Amino acid sequence: MPDPALGVTPPIQQEPRTTGDERLLVCLDPSPFSIPLIRATKRMADAQQAKWYALYVETPSHDRLSPENQEQVAQALYLAAKLGAQAVKVSGFRIGDEILAFARENGVSKIFVGKPYARRWRRFLGTSLVDHLIWNCGPIDVFVISGEGEEEAPPAAAPGLKPRRLLREYLLAAGAVILCTGLAWILFPYLALRNLAMIYLLTVVIISSLLARGPALFSSFFSVAVFAFFFVPKYYSFALADSEYAVTLAVMLLVSTLVSGLTTTIRHKARVAREQERQTAALYEMSQNLTAINSLEELLKVAAEQISRIFDSRVAILMPKTEEKLEIRAGHPFADEDVREGMVAKWAFKHGHLAGAGTGTLSAVKSIYLPLIASQHVIGVLRLEPRQPGRVLDANSLRLLEALGSQVGLAIEHENLSRQAQAAQLQMEAEQMRNTLLSSVSHDLRTPLTVIAGSASSLLEGEKSLDSLTKHELAQTIYEEAKRLDRLVHNLLEMSRLQSGEAMFNKEWYVLEEVIGCALAQLDPQLHDHPVSINLPTDLPLVKIDALLLERVVINLLENSLKYTPPGTRLEISGRVEGRELLVAVADQGPGLPPGEEERIFEKFYQVAPGSARGAGLGLTICRSIIEAHGGRIWAANRPEGGAVFSFTIPLGEGAPLLVKNLPENAEET
Repeated sequence: MPDPALGVTPPIQQEPRTTGDERLLVCLDPSPFSIPLIRATKRMADAQQAKWYALYVETPSHDRLSPENQEQVAQALYLAAKLGAQAVKVSGFRIGDEILAFARENGVSKIFVGKPYARRWRRFLGTSLVDHLIWNCGPIDVFVISGEGEEEAPPAAAPGLKPRRLLREYLLAAGAVILCTGLAWILFPYLALRNLAMIYLLTVVIISSLLARGPALFSSFFSVAVFAFFFVPKYYSFALADSEYAVTLAVMLLVSTLVSGLTTTIRHKARVAREQERQTAALYEMSQNLTAINSLEELLKVAAEQISRIFDSRVAILMPKTEEKLEIRAGHPFADEDVREGMVAKWAFKHGHLAGAGTGTLSAVKSIYLPLIASQHVIGVLRLEPRQPGRVLDANSLRLLEALGSQVGLAIEHENLSRQAQAAQLQMEAEQMRNTLLSSVSHDLRTPLTVIAGSASSLLEGEKSLDSLTKHELAQTIYEEAKRLDRLVHNLLEMSRLQSGEAMFNKEWYVLEEVIGCALAQLDPQLHDHPVSINLPTDLPLVKIDALLLERVVINLLENSLKYTPPGTRLEISGRVEGRELLVAVADQGPGLPPGEEERIFEKFYQVAPGSARGAGLGLTICRSIIEAHGGRIWAANRPEGGAVFSFTIPLGEGAPLLVKNLPENAEET
């Protein structure tokens, strides 16, 4: 057990773990050994049936990594996520502390790290990551794994800026200190020594906010050296006239070094915050846009446009047309000669793996191909081609692209599931309507068939014994019941067509009087006990309607009045123009509607007094469907003088032809 006197963190007491509750953590770094490390952790996690994490700690030095090393980090995180790990990237300054903090927060029991290849002097000082984890891990087990089949390898080159850029930043730091010295030389006769030191500190802060950590530290030491040489007695020498100046210079060096370090830290945190804000804003905007869309084509179009705007690239979304062929459903199309691009797209769809330019997989093309995955299966491929030739997305941009692609994949799956659920709901409603229809109309269908069968049987059996009057009455009964049965079946078929959306509307310009006249002609036998009065202005405009369907509305309204009004009562049909609508009303002098039932009578199979009138309760429902399909509305109300009135409106269309009436005798009709 480690000795607490050596500064080791005391063990943290944890509850005993049960089988299957293990959590493993693999620590990634920008080196090729992360891939075998991930695979080894995957095997261990599968053997123990444990949840596992892949963690990469991004420090300020990450920006100075070569593109190859940054790509290795992105590929390692992507591979870990594909193998079932929870890939996590955090920002910090001390890698070991961030790893241990993450492990304790998530209840990790085993940490896997790569074998260190540090120089011998660094190992002697005990500054390697493995040493730090072992001495501070507490009850967490640390496993050190070397690359598969790898011998002792030299360490990777330390991350840093390119030599030319690094030299330029050092020269800029030296130049800034020299300019500061010139300013201090001018102000030297007028300011005290401590005030001149403040000028140098300000210079160090400015350099640290603009340049890398190395040039910032260099500016701290260089400024203290120049300040001591020119402005501290003895002048033009590093010898100090008074020991107090040594304290001043030491404090100045310490303060400038701390300031440069803190400024670099703030710059790193600000950059990380900006990147996280950018990614969060992009993900939020994508989520908001996709959740408000119900059409798959519109969803794909919006997703392609937004990703194209975020990455300043040409984007296309491909989805399978057949098992062997992908088609572009949204975004920028391929050029005809891009055969290789199509092959890479098929490979990405088949294997569910990121491929293309800058990914390390089939990178000889100019685009990136991201599989759109939902519920563990690939449903499409997103193609992204930067507008600037040769530009490659960095690791952070690839991570953002993967997150956006996941949202698009889930949105596509959600839309597919919604359409399937809607189709299932429609099928269920159709089945329910079929069952309700059969139970509701069975009596209405059986009654006329029974009457027809009985009357026909009487005619056949009494062909010789029945007189002509009785035969005529039986034939009349058969005819009336057959007509009633025909109207019932017609209503059922019409209701089925309207509810399924299969009804075809043939709208033409018609005169309302013609439609009402045809409806009255069909109901002439039933109207012999009910006088009908028609009140229509002579200047009614033409209306664009489906005449047969509107005729069915008038017939159903008149039949409804005939069922519930006593013989001898009058029916009234009136019409007038109100605003941009034609208002038509059918009124009777019957008992009226029960209070509160004015809206329910338009529901399917609803009857005010079941059994009191023959019918299936579909006539008024059909009326509402037809009127609403014409863009109008229908309602019912009781009349103050007694009876009920059914009113509906038809919008007046633009460009109606002129209706010429009362032509002179010598005028010619055209």
